[in-house]
Amino acid sequence: MDYITCFGIMINSMVLKQTGEIMDYITSDQHFFHKNICGEDGFVSTRKHFKNVEEMNEYIINSYNSVVKSGDNVINLGDLCINAKPVEIFNILKRLNGTMEIVKGNHDSSRVLKYLEKHNYEYNGKPKFTIIPMGKTVKREGVVYYLTHYPQGLGEYRKNIRNLCGHIHEEVARESNILNVGVDSPEISNLGIPFGTPI
Repeated sequence: MDYITCFGIMINSMVLKQTGEIMDYITSDQHFFHKNICGEDGFVSTRKHFKNVEEMNEYIINSYNSVVKSGDNVINLGDLCINAKPVEIFNILKRLNGTMEIVKGNHDSSRVLKYLEKHNYEYNGKPKFTIIPMGKTVKREGVVYYLTHYPQGLGEYRKNIRNLCGHIHEEVARESNILNVGVDSPEISNLGIPFGTPI
C-alpha cells in the first residue's frame, strides 16, 4: 500500500476542505536557527541551497504563511529549533499564522517550551501555543492516527492505525502506515507540496 492510499483520509480531511473553513495542518522539523542543517556544508540536502540560517528561517515562515491562515490550527510534531534563545523562537512563532499545537521533539528544549507557555497569549480567542509532551491521537473516519515526533512501530498490516511523524528528515518511513510529515520529507515533496509548507 503506498502512502497516498494509506493516508488519503487524513490528508483529505486535513487539507482538502472548502475555502473559508478553519483547517488543521500538520508539519514537523523546521529546525529554526540550526546552522549546520543548511548551506553548502549542511547535512540535509533539501536545505543546502540556503546561504544561511536567516534565509532558511524566512523561507520556512513564508511557505508556512502561504497556506496557513489566521483562523487555522497547525499541529507541529516537534524540533522547532536548535540553539535558539527562547525569545528568538518566540518571535519567529509569533510571525506564523494560526494557533499551534507543539509535540515535543528531541531538539525542543524544556527551556524553550516553558518560555512559550509562560509567554503564551490569546490568538483569535484561543491560546497561541498548546504544548503536548508526547503526542496526540486523532480519529478520522474510523482510522486512528498517532501524531508523534518519532516514528512508531505500530505493525504495518493494521488497517485502521496510522502514524504521522517527523524526526527522520529525508528518510522514507520504513512501514507503509507511517508518513513522515517533516519539512524535508521525500514523501511530502512527492505529493507536490513545497519545502516548508504544512500539509
